[in-house]
Amino acid sequence: MTNSLANHMQSTEPHWWIAFVAALLVALAAYRLRALTMDGMVAATLVGGSIVAAAGWWPGVVLVSYVITASALSLYRSQASASVPQVRGKQRDAVQVLANGGIPAALAVVSVFTDSPGPWLVALTASIAGAASDTWGTELGRFSGSRPRLVTTWKPAAAGTSGAISPIGTASSLAGAIAIGLVAGIGYAFGWDVPGITAGGLIAIIALAGFCGSLLDSLLGATVQAGFRCPACDVLTEHRVHACGTPTVRVKGWTWLNNDAVNMLAIAGSATIGLVAATI
Repeated sequence: MTNSLANHMQSTEPHWWIAFVAALLVALAAYRLRALTMDGMVAATLVGGSIVAAAGWWPGVVLVSYVITASALSLYRSQASASVPQVRGKQRDAVQVLANGGIPAALAVVSVFTDSPGPWLVALTASIAGAASDTWGTELGRFSGSRPRLVTTWKPAAAGTSGAISPIGTASSLAGAIAIGLVAGIGYAFGWDVPGITAGGLIAIIALAGFCGSLLDSLLGATVQAGFRCPACDVLTEHRVHACGTPTVRVKGWTWLNNDAVNMLAIAGSATIGLVAATI
């Protein structure tokens, strides 16, 4: 395996350098547009550079497609309604970048070590679809005219509640997964080939895996993700200290399992479904 990685790096050494320079330029542009914090820019460079260098240019295009749509939706949401609650603002920090991009980057590297990279490349793109599906559902679901409902009990919940879904949010999640699947499928027209998988099969697997990852995110958010209540404002929040400055009290879930951890687990779920489906 070590020799395989060494040979890959030696045979494509300029490609590695170009990959990280390209990733830096994209991350720098996102930083200038206030879509990333400074540490988020560094993390995005590492994630994007690793994916392109190890898996090729088209997975990088898939990743950039997710980043562009996620940033655009976040900006649209923040400008469309000041009343829509935001958890951490529109700028993504290093933790958020790694929570959404760490698994795709790891899968890209793993694909170098295996003699059958196809399923791992499918898992890579499926994990990006999972991130996109969750982001599209979260950002657009906040505009639902009806109250969302908890995925576990189907009881009405406040907008922005972890584990709550709405028709608009669910449809947006599916659209996000399909969009990433289509971008991956278009790669075939530009010479990107996933061994053993047709373009139609690739699109279907990615869309299904991404959407399932979003549903898993909602399920985890409704059950085991940490939830807190501000005793002063009597408001539910995901933070240990409310915006008013009052320490909160945990009312559900595991203390260590925050939104970023849930995102990573859900993305891992999408990757697993993509890997199994592509292998079968």
